[in-house]
Amino acid sequence: MAKTSSWVFGVILVIAGVWGFFIQPAVGFIAADTMSSIMHVIAGVVLLALATKSSAGMALKVIGIIYVVWALLGFLSWNFVAADGVTNWFYLVVGIVVAALGWSAKDGGAAPAAPQM
Repeated sequence: MAKTSSWVFGVILVIAGVWGFFIQPAVGFIAADTMSSIMHVIAGVVLLALATKSSAGMALKVIGIIYVVWALLGFLSWNFVAADGVTNWFYLVVGIVVAALGWSAKDGGAAPAAPQM
């Protein structure tokens, strides 16, 4: 499940990041600046790069946590990305969903157990 989720969110984030370079606002209500677009592309590429690895679940967790922190910094106005309240909520939801997928995955990056002899 982690590998599939990593593929899906990786593709979505890369598309959203590239889209954000050309269309402002990206979706009509979600603000996107260059830094947000760069963040989405990097996060998407990381997820795609690890989608075939056993660490796909860990990548989902890390990317999810980064998005949650990004949102919280935006709510506190400590963020260096020009984001509004709607965008911060979007980042928070994306972060929670992606991280939850990482924690709920059976192949979530844990080391396989040693065989019993």
